[in-house]
Amino acid sequence: MKNFLCILLLTVVATIASGATRPDFLKHKLLSEVKTVAPGQTFTVALFLDHDEDFHTYWQNPGTVGLATSLKWELPAGFKAGPIQWQAPEKVKMVTYDAHGYNSDATLLVDITAPETLPDDGVELKAKAVWMVCGPEPKLCCNLGFKNLSLELKTSTSPEWDADDRARIAEARQRLPQVLDGWEHTAKRIGEKVVLTVRSTKGLTVLPDDELYFYSESNHFTTLSDQRTKVERNEVSVTLPVADYAPNKLGELVGLLFHPKGWPGTNGKKYMPVSLQLD
Repeated sequence: MKNFLCILLLTVVATIASGATRPDFLKHKLLSEVKTVAPGQTFTVALFLDHDEDFHTYWQNPGTVGLATSLKWELPAGFKAGPIQWQAPEKVKMVTYDAHGYNSDATLLVDITAPETLPDDGVELKAKAVWMVCGPEPKLCCNLGFKNLSLELKTSTSPEWDADDRARIAEARQRLPQVLDGWEHTAKRIGEKVVLTVRSTKGLTVLPDDELYFYSESNHFTTLSDQRTKVERNEVSVTLPVADYAPNKLGELVGLLFHPKGWPGTNGKKYMPVSLQLD
């Protein structure tokens, strides 16, 4: 806990030190696949994050340091927003500490559902975006940013699509991690560690790689200690160090198991979604 509190203090101090006098090092925009929304329609919007070179933002679980990007919606009556659909993360650095985020531009998707009755004069979707952007020293440590964003959409009995944004959103959706067939997943807690094992049911050989890594959606595992991986023919085991601030009952193990060479039999897919019950 002491190490975590020190790092949390580092995060806060770095944020305050960077302050509002510094540039964001990030461009941001809300995209919508529709120009005109129809009654009862579900459509997708996206927060597009355009990072300056060598800067990054953070995934839904940044790890022991960092702050996840968030959206707080203010929607017209009857509209509902789903959760952020996160693209696959990468390893990033906050100063010298490992974290999870995006070294390259990120497109974060959200599904919006309209009510059956819509006003004739259009609608405005509002969202407050909050992020932390970090870069290499000596340029900057970290900068906390926020901005009120909005989309103005027409209403009609049938939708009108925005061709450019629809294509960008469709491309981003194609890059979302997908469940991989032909793999068995098991996990077991042993003291202050959890061992995750995945096995090819087709007997496909997995190539060893030092960059094998599990990105957990929950912050139950410290990123200050290394994960240990072991590959034996068609089986991979990953030992995850439980953080000292994690709850006694971890509940679920949900995340993405990354193989930089791609998982065999998947046409090169590098991220394997995992969802298991623990304890």
